[in-house]
Amino acid sequence: MKRALIVLVILILAGGAYWFLQNREQLFPKPEAKEVAPQRWQVSTGKAPEPSNTTAMLPVNATNASVETNATTNATATETPVDEVVRHDFVKDVGAYLVARYLPGGTKKNPGPQGRFDLNVKSVNIRYGVDFPGLNVDPADTLGARKIIFGHVLQGPTLDFLHAAYTPLFLDSLDETLRSTTHTLASGQSVAVTEAQRAEMLTLLASRLRTVGRTVSVLARTDTVKPLVAKYLQDIDNVGQAHLAFWNLQGDKASPAARDEAGARIKTTIQTREISRQRLLQAIVSAADPQGLDASELIYLAQWIYRRGEENPQWVGATGKAGELLARVAEAVEERSRQPWPESGGNATSGDPAEAGQ
Repeated sequence: MKRALIVLVILILAGGAYWFLQNREQLFPKPEAKEVAPQRWQVSTGKAPEPSNTTAMLPVNATNASVETNATTNATATETPVDEVVRHDFVKDVGAYLVARYLPGGTKKNPGPQGRFDLNVKSVNIRYGVDFPGLNVDPADTLGARKIIFGHVLQGPTLDFLHAAYTPLFLDSLDETLRSTTHTLASGQSVAVTEAQRAEMLTLLASRLRTVGRTVSVLARTDTVKPLVAKYLQDIDNVGQAHLAFWNLQGDKASPAARDEAGARIKTTIQTREISRQRLLQAIVSAADPQGLDASELIYLAQWIYRRGEENPQWVGATGKAGELLARVAEAVEERSRQPWPESGGNATSGDPAEAGQ
């Protein structure tokens, strides 16, 4: 009886093995790789893809042609490819941050008749260079995170991808944030953003982005500015050293003459620093002819570009390209300002802030 059972089990196993060999290609289709774009390959098993909520990843080496298709449509967060470092959340955070800096006229924060932007490049750089919202880096390692970001973003193909794929996402993010934004009138009444205010905000933003982009592009390609920045930074360091030397002489052993000499050195180094600053500022204005940026912002931009070049000389050219692309983003923002607000939100009131609350 036991032998009969053993024989039966062997027959069943043999039959199962034969069936598996006959049907294994249907159960486990042979993977096939197909090229979906230059240097981009997609592996397929022949089965219909399962639905997924995750967004696609586009490698850094993607060509312009492979991303322009994504940019020609009105991309949404679920349709836009995702960069491995600069995530969709970064674009949305930038949009929300910029909308929050817009102060419409006739409101509690801006009683004047015209809207204005409470925005400067230093505050933006501090926000995204310290907290790294939406950037796939370790915020605890500030220097390491910055190195990863610059090394990744300041590459030609990466910049092309970010501009082509993320510009529509950025525009949509601005509109979506404006729809959910309210402002407080002098009376204390909370009102939604009007159609006219939306157009004003986008126009002001376009002007600021265009100026910053063109200034960065010019400064990155102007060789005469670099030595002036180096001289200015050295003079800043000299002032710090002079102050340190003065305070080190504040003990009982220091003679009055030595302290007077140290104090005079502080004054001299400050004067030298200010002369260097003026020469640098004049060179920036002469080269870039910026409009709407104050002196501190221009100096800050020049220093930022200089430091990127000191870290990696190849980054200077990429920085210039980033400036050009930012100016093109400004054109897209201005074009969006001339288009009517999409009807999905329903906040498109007239231009009177008081009407927005009715």
